[in-house]
Amino acid sequence: MSFFSLSLLTLPLGKSLYYKLIYNFFLLSKEMRITMKINEVMKRTGLSRKAIYVYEEQGLLSPVKGEQGYRDYSVKDVEQLLLVAKLRELDIPLNDIAQLLHAPEETDILMQKHLTQMQKRLEETMRKLSQMRTILYNLPPNGQLDDFIKATEIAIPDEMAIASARYLSEDPTLSSARRLTMYMNEAFLDMPLDTPERWDAWYKLLDQMDRVSPQIWDGYEACYGSMTVEQKYKDYRLRRALVVGYTKFTPEDEEKKGEEIISNLGRLLSDPDYLERWRRYYQLVVAPSSRKDSVVNPEELLVVLSTVYFSYNSEFNKIMDTLVYPYFQTEPGRRLCGQLKEVLRDDHDLSPLAMIYFDFWNNTLEKLMA
Repeated sequence: MSFFSLSLLTLPLGKSLYYKLIYNFFLLSKEMRITMKINEVMKRTGLSRKAIYVYEEQGLLSPVKGEQGYRDYSVKDVEQLLLVAKLRELDIPLNDIAQLLHAPEETDILMQKHLTQMQKRLEETMRKLSQMRTILYNLPPNGQLDDFIKATEIAIPDEMAIASARYLSEDPTLSSARRLTMYMNEAFLDMPLDTPERWDAWYKLLDQMDRVSPQIWDGYEACYGSMTVEQKYKDYRLRRALVVGYTKFTPEDEEKKGEEIISNLGRLLSDPDYLERWRRYYQLVVAPSSRKDSVVNPEELLVVLSTVYFSYNSEFNKIMDTLVYPYFQTEPGRRLCGQLKEVLRDDHDLSPLAMIYFDFWNNTLEKLMA
């Protein structure tokens, strides 16, 4: 035991705890400063020298090169190599791993893409297995070529086998719940799950999504399910920029946002295509989520899981209460509301929740897909 650690035992409890923290930080800092040669890295990771060099060429790690050309690898380099090895076990290509390491906020979209690809491969494999079994079942002992041809005609295509394969490759419920959670709340979810409270909030959020009505799930799938990976990246960036932007609003920004919302409501009266796109989104997503029997009520959970949700929500409500709703009480505002009621009919909804969706839609999906 070192003199430093021994001396901690004689200190008062408060000071002892303080110095223990300093000591632990010192050890951690020392560990992070450790460098090692490639032989040690190979021993720690189980990777070959060639694999490590390939990963370095792909930009997956950046060891320091000494004067004689020898590479010095850090603890962080080893951690990244171990992560790369695990992702390669999942058959994720190196270029996608590089993208994940350089833009970790897009991990969910990337992993969802590979999950979908693996499910498709599983479906194809199960279909072929079922067809092989059907051929063997219909093949007589010591059969001739004609017998084999007849058996394959029975098996391919075999609707029962295809249906079975599709059933076996469907998402489990938890995967579906998680995907819906990300559709609805990804822009807010920026807190690490590093406490029991946050893990509990995350599982409660998943549980809510597991119990939503089929109409909510179908609506989100209709609007977002057919997006390409590139479109999902852009959509996430737009949503994240929107919610973070609200947390930095000045009074001038608030006034501009209020004018923007009112202007977009007016556009519903002058642009028939824009009106139909909003009505479709409203019917598919907003109306099912706004119903009284909807189980989606994530506000308390998002406050635990997000650094921006509370500020975003407060700022949006402030703009509605001080700028937009007071405008509705003016003569031009009452006229606008009356005209909106005529064109929107059953879809006429100016509630705070509908307006949040309207603003989100205008600044993300509408901007991306129109």
